[in-house]
Formats: sequence, structure tokens, C-alpha cells
Amino acid sequence: TNAMVEEYMLLANIWTAKKCLEAYPRCAMLRRHPPPLEKKFGSLVQMAGSYGLEIKTATSKELGDSLDAATMEGDPYFNKLMRILATRCMQQAEYFSSGTLAPSEYNHYGLSIPIYTHFTSPIRRYADVLVHRLLAASLGLEQLPDKLMDPQAMRKVAQGINHRHRMAQFAGRSSTELHALIYFKDKGTVVAEGRVTKLRHNGFMVLIPQYGLESVVHLTPKAADGAAAKAEFTLSEDSLTLTCNSDAARSYRVLQTVTVSIRIEETTGFRRKLCLRIA
Repeated sequence: TNAMVEEYMLLANIWTAKKCLEAYPRCAMLRRHPPPLEKKFGSLVQMAGSYGLEIKTATSKELGDSLDAATMEGDPYFNKLMRILATRCMQQAEYFSSGTLAPSEYNHYGLSIPIYTHFTSPIRRYADVLVHRLLAASLGLEQLPDKLMDPQAMRKVAQGINHRHRMAQFAGRSSTELHALIYFKDKGTVVAEGRVTKLRHNGFMVLIPQYGLESVVHLTPKAADGAAAKAEFTLSEDSLTLTCNSDAARSYRVLQTVTVSIRIEETTGFRRKLCLRIA
């Protein structure tokens, strides 16, 4: 089954990490996942509490169990949203050379294991290729190049891989934005339901599951001269709500369902952008 394959792959990666570290304690290519910062998870914990839910983050198991229980009757998308928001609170996993960090920093929070590497996908990840070379050398199958035995050289390689991964993520987001512009270009104004994912002083971020689109909704438009208009809404850090100063009934909170209009508008320089408004 798929679950068994994933388990075998996980065990292979763990065993390989241990073997490489044993043979080359100063230059093994490993992968770590730092625990989430309490500051980042604070708002999620507070928001969940406003819905009567408790989110625990001491260990990934506690977090997983908390998210499993984070459901809302009659709202099947609620749990998926909670998981999306939790993922955004996480720190990025990263590759590193074992000689540049203390063993106490090797932990992989997401997998709840003390040591880990990527070994099982050498056809699509350069880090796996390096790990294959380290493993082959540790088993006496081939000689390890001098560069791979230099902790500082390996540190630079790991930094390069991490940088390229981040750039690939940015490229993916830009691609999504471009395809959204192409998709909505000739559709005029489209009305859809979305879910609030983050509050701002002048609006909020909204995720529209129907189109896999996330963007900002400005409730306080800019003045004609481009300067920010006087605030019409108040953001409460305690209640996690954004409320209209002149109409208390117009209030927004994270995970709330809202109806928005989507259309392409021209900006300065004949550039076009996707604009979302409350419908």
C-alpha cells in the first residue's frame, strides 16, 4: 500500500542519515526541521481558542492530534483551513552539513525524529545525489571526493540547495498569479465565496477554494493621490476581529466565509492586476 511505501522510504532516509553521519560526522548532508516559533503559533492558538478549540504545539504528534480534532460541524472545509494556517506557522525545513551544527539541532520536528536526510529521490533532488555519494563511500563502494569531506564546502552546497528551493517556491507562486490573470482576463466580474485567512488594518487575505486563489481584499481604498485613506476599520488584537467604525455589523474574523467579486483592473503603466472586493 502507499502507506507502507511511505514508511519504508522514511526508514530508508533515517537509516541512511545515521550511516552517513557515523562514517562522516563532520560533512554528512542532513535535513532538519526546526520547531515552530511560539510567536508565530500564538495567533493561531488564539484564533482556534475563539472557536472553542485547543491547539498544542509542544511536539508534532500533539499538533497533529490537535488538528485532527479541529473540526466544525456543518463546515467540511474548516479542518483543511486550520491545517493550511498551521503549515504557514512552521519554519522551513532545510539541508545542512553535520559539521556546522550541534547534534541537538539535527531534529526534524515535522517527522518527530532526531536525524533525517533525503536519499530516496536522486532523479529529482541534488541533495539525494550527494547523499548517495556519501553512502557509497561509507560502504566502501567508491572514494569520496575531497570537496565532500570539507564541512565548510558542504555548508555552502547546502545553502545553495536551500536558496534554489526557495527561488523555486517564489517562481511557483508567480506562475500561479500569472495563470490567474490569464484565466480571469475575459471573464468580467466573477463572484465567489472565500474564507478569511489573515486580518490587516485595512482589509484581509481571502482564500477562494473554488479557484485555488488567495489574495488581499482592501476595505479601506487608497485616496486619489495614492496615499492611504483614513482608516475606516479597527483591528482588535484581543478579539481577532476587524470592525467597521461606522457600522459594527460589518465585522470580519479569520476563517469567516465571505462573498467577493473578482475582476482584472488596469493599474499605472497599463499593467493589469487581479482585484478582489466585498460583493
